[in-house]
Amino acid sequence: MKKIKVLVAAITVFILIFVSAFAAASYKLYVEGKLISSVKTLESKGNVYVTLADFFKLKGFSLSYDSKSKSILVKKAKDTYQFYVDKAYYYYNKNKKNLSAKIFVSGGKSYILVKDIASIFGYSCYIDKTKKLVNLNVNKPKTATLPSKQSQQKNTLASRNGLPKGAQDPIYITDIKYSVESGKFVLNISATKNVSFKDYKLSNPDRIVLDISNSIDNVQNNKIEINKGGIFRLRHAQNKDTNGSLFTRIVIDYDSTLIKDYKVTNLGSQIKIEIELPINLPVYTNVDSSEDFQNQDAQNSTITPSPVYVIQKIDIIPSDGFTVAQLDVFPTVVSDIYRADQSFIVLNLKGAQASSQLSNFYQVNDSKVDYYVVSNVDQNNVQIVFSSKAKVFVLNKLDGKLEVVFADQYSSLKVNPPSSLVLSSPFVSQINYFYDQSSNTIRLESQYPITIADDVYSLQGSVVTTVYSVYQQDKCIVYIQINPNYIANISKGGNNITISFSQKLQKPQKRLKIFIDPGHGGSDPGAIYTKVVDGKKVTYNEKDFNLDISLRLREKLKSLGYEVYMSRDKDVYVDLYDRTRMANSLNADLFISIHNNAIDNSSVRGTMVLYKEKQQNGLISDKQFAQIVLESIVKQVGTQNKGIVERPNLAVLRTSNMPAVLVEVAFGTNPQDLDLLLSDSFKDAVAKAIADAVEYINENYNK
Repeated sequence: MKKIKVLVAAITVFILIFVSAFAAASYKLYVEGKLISSVKTLESKGNVYVTLADFFKLKGFSLSYDSKSKSILVKKAKDTYQFYVDKAYYYYNKNKKNLSAKIFVSGGKSYILVKDIASIFGYSCYIDKTKKLVNLNVNKPKTATLPSKQSQQKNTLASRNGLPKGAQDPIYITDIKYSVESGKFVLNISATKNVSFKDYKLSNPDRIVLDISNSIDNVQNNKIEINKGGIFRLRHAQNKDTNGSLFTRIVIDYDSTLIKDYKVTNLGSQIKIEIELPINLPVYTNVDSSEDFQNQDAQNSTITPSPVYVIQKIDIIPSDGFTVAQLDVFPTVVSDIYRADQSFIVLNLKGAQASSQLSNFYQVNDSKVDYYVVSNVDQNNVQIVFSSKAKVFVLNKLDGKLEVVFADQYSSLKVNPPSSLVLSSPFVSQINYFYDQSSNTIRLESQYPITIADDVYSLQGSVVTTVYSVYQQDKCIVYIQINPNYIANISKGGNNITISFSQKLQKPQKRLKIFIDPGHGGSDPGAIYTKVVDGKKVTYNEKDFNLDISLRLREKLKSLGYEVYMSRDKDVYVDLYDRTRMANSLNADLFISIHNNAIDNSSVRGTMVLYKEKQQNGLISDKQFAQIVLESIVKQVGTQNKGIVERPNLAVLRTSNMPAVLVEVAFGTNPQDLDLLLSDSFKDAVAKAIADAVEYINENYNK
């Protein structure tokens, strides 16, 4: 009996320790501005984790678990990941990659560090431990955008020097915006230089295609749902032609029964596409879609058909201010709505069929809707025609439900330039608003619909993270989630409710002190490379390439406001230990040694970053520092990825008191890499990539 009591006590202590290790507090997870409830979060030892399987399912992957090897296999198209429980690494398409923390199991689910997930999918990661929220957003091109683990293997498109020999410097696509006004759809595409392009139509599905030559797509949100007047959506992606040349493809999906022609105008560094829309009454839509668009590699490629969803019922929900027609749909169902004439509103659903049990004629007879008729157009399309003289109709798609809202009165939420919001309404006194400062969320409630103008969504990713509406309990409720770095001020006056935003006061961020160490120098040439030029053998010293890249890096870091020091800025010899002695005496935050590689095998080429994990209290671990620098170079410059390698015996890595890396930029013993090292644009691109890595560390680790 005594043994049993001891055993019970031991188990109790173990449970208490286990529970204390994993905090029960749940974080709200936002991905690209959307609140994700299907992925669980967990806090352990000050770090935030997410359920691995749930997150990959959210991104459309299939999963399987091998209990013997304790591994999780994740697949989608050509992408295969293999993760291991209790391991801090994984394999992507058979290439080993490192994680910042081990994957573990709790409550029957495997958890991965949220920062590792952000790295894999190329997201920036913001964690607010006070408000218990995690925000994952696509990195913006103006900041240091580091590659995801996935994209590292699939593409090296952001490289000026990855272009075929003789190609011009690429053009960057900087903005893609559309507007719908006066019966016309207008798409404006902006670039850094004058552009050349070709445009054409394709069918199955019907689409207008614009290919912009020698360009890099630098715009986020690869798929934009429009669903207005016969224009379904806008897509854009990076592509390569059969010669390996880069181009940006922009696609407009449309209804060929409504859209007959289009006009393209070349305005130099801008392209304008105009499409005349069918003559209908104004359409107010509010469609929310987070579907990802996958790159298409061929002009005549077709979209794989999605499973057809069978509509079982349509619920009609009347209230004093509006009537809602509600039905369940798959996210893959594409919706398009327009007014055919004064009496009929047409809803087209692609990827759906009406059940044989669903009545094809239903009498409603309320003040907003008289009746509706349902018909299957073909095996993949269903049409619902509503008999309604309502002055306004709103299409709302949220959480697997599609709603058509009919009303005679409504309010309008739009942008009041430059970045505030105004809700205009003839019955503003009846609209209630609530501002929860703890979650930084605004809730607007009205007994009539609130239409959300397209320009409101343009604020997502800046002052607000997400905006959406729901219709429940006889009310229209609009939720506005504010960026954690901003606060809102709400005021009522006349027929308007105005919402303005101001940035929270933050402590000035300390700029890092960077020490650059150009390898070798003076009497130490480093590796010696040779090349035959005009029949003569020419030799090049590694030390000169190292200094050239280092000087370029210094200028780029200084332009960003960093305090920069160098072990040498000319061709002189510096002792190895003097290099780190200088950096240590300056209390530098980061140490970057620039080198180039050499090997007997001339076919080996690419970039490698060396480190020694020193277990110090720097702002970042040596290993993380190495990984970030390597990923930035591989993504931006397009060199082959030779990985990060721990070299504990290298003097500059071992004796530096701060996080330190030694960058082996390229193999001068490889003819192609040597040609790159002789190119000023290559050396400039490498310097920029390293500077961007420092900027990324400063923004994400220098707290």
